[in-house]
Amino acid sequence: MELRGYQQEALDSVVKDYDAGARKVLIQSATGTGKTLIFAALYERMKSRLPGQMLVLSHTEELVTQNLAKLQAMNPTAKVGKEMAGSFADPNCDIISACVATTGRQGTKRNDRFNWENISIVIIDEAHHSPADAYRRVIDLVGVNASGSDKLLLGVTATSQRPDGKALSDIYERISYVYSMRQAIKDGWLVPVRGYRISTDTSLSDVGKSNGDFVKSELSRAVNTPSRNRQIVSSWLKLGGDRQTVAFTVDIEHAEKLAEEFRNEGVTAEAIWGDDPKREEKLEAHRAGKIRVLCNCNVLVEGYDDPSISCIILARPTASGVLYVQMVGRGTRLSPATDKQNLIVIDVVDASIGHSLMTLPTLMGLQNILDLKGRDMVEVAEEIEALQEEHPSIDWTTLKDVDELKTLVQQIDMFEIRFPKEVEENSELIWFRAVDGGYKMLVPKDGPEKAGFMHVFENQLGQWECVGRIKDVSLRGIRPTLEEAFKAADEQIRKRLSKMALSFVLRQATWHGKKVTDGQRKMLMRLFPHRVFPLEQMTSGQASKIISERLNRKAK
Repeated sequence: MELRGYQQEALDSVVKDYDAGARKVLIQSATGTGKTLIFAALYERMKSRLPGQMLVLSHTEELVTQNLAKLQAMNPTAKVGKEMAGSFADPNCDIISACVATTGRQGTKRNDRFNWENISIVIIDEAHHSPADAYRRVIDLVGVNASGSDKLLLGVTATSQRPDGKALSDIYERISYVYSMRQAIKDGWLVPVRGYRISTDTSLSDVGKSNGDFVKSELSRAVNTPSRNRQIVSSWLKLGGDRQTVAFTVDIEHAEKLAEEFRNEGVTAEAIWGDDPKREEKLEAHRAGKIRVLCNCNVLVEGYDDPSISCIILARPTASGVLYVQMVGRGTRLSPATDKQNLIVIDVVDASIGHSLMTLPTLMGLQNILDLKGRDMVEVAEEIEALQEEHPSIDWTTLKDVDELKTLVQQIDMFEIRFPKEVEENSELIWFRAVDGGYKMLVPKDGPEKAGFMHVFENQLGQWECVGRIKDVSLRGIRPTLEEAFKAADEQIRKRLSKMALSFVLRQATWHGKKVTDGQRKMLMRLFPHRVFPLEQMTSGQASKIISERLNRKAK
């Protein structure tokens, strides 16, 4: 099997970080981009450095079995074994695909069969589960955390967020590589995603939360109603009626009731759940197109690959970013066999006073209230980012309808400059909230080098990263808090810019309040030949802001 470009980059990054001294690293790669192939190729790549055995930990039967097949295909001369329930791997296997419920069970005697000293690489699939006790027991058995250990721990996941809020930085020390859903779509390795928001009258106000998401029993009572189920089916008939569809539901009863509603409209639909005795039969029928809609409860969230799925119904509201990413990811894979052009996501959104719901726009760093109206989510994100560069003072958190983009821009006073509270508390410079998360500054041109930028954002380990380019020098740093990140970024900007250039990004520079200069008038006329500015009402600072933004955009 030949690795794709980004898969090879991920593999190279892990090896590079290992050689630099990192022993516990993380790869984040979107669902459907072949994370398994990356770690399957790691065995051969690391053999000269770590000649011992490799252990791959997964938490479901499907993942253990799928990983086993790909590990063997990628390493045809290696001996690969399965350790789970009634399957016992040869203790001398080169690679072991194991279930964490088996190997991580406290006090289990079957672990005595293995020489844990000889296991030199541990892979954790779906690594957002890593902080759980069962994984920690295995990590301790292998001795990854032992003083002076050269063993490697690699976590792979599509989302490094934890539903319970525990930080992955407790387990991993470095993020080696990130390949986002957005980038994978742009590169053509995942299909474009079009979103439709279906608003209901159902209230979630009385639904409690536990471990970062809604309490299932209370959620089911709120959303599993005949009227809501009928609204979902009606919307699907209009938007996705000819597509192979998976609907995510709260519990078994919800899955059964929703499937029944589909059948009432003449649609072949079935409910499916974890210990459903006809589970494999239904999955096969769905893959074959004999069942159009599968209404599932906790079955197809992780480790299920069916590229023919081209419509996802999110009938189950969630506040969990982990769960949301996993649900949408079931339909993003390419499908050459069916010539799938895109994925339609039908986002069923209920009234959620007091709760913050995950919705499709949040995957692109946009506000959860935004209705995409069936548009491509990446295209919308890029359009908003471009507008944000032109109009950084606009509060994009108020945008509810993608069709109102131009209206919102027109309604904003272009000379009203607002800064986020966090910026005013931690920096004297001109930072604006970035659409893709964190805070961003366009650094003005200063000399012969190109204009630059700085971006401060929270990474997948809960750390704050400062990434940017100033005077053609690339910069990257990590700080534990937002306050320290702003301080570090500001220090680099102050150190590298001349006093004149620095004055353009100081919020309180005295020249901001002066009149527009002749030079600024000429520059505005040159940059905006078809635009009329009320120059007598403008200040020099406002003119400079407009000119700098346009020049910075051209210099990108």
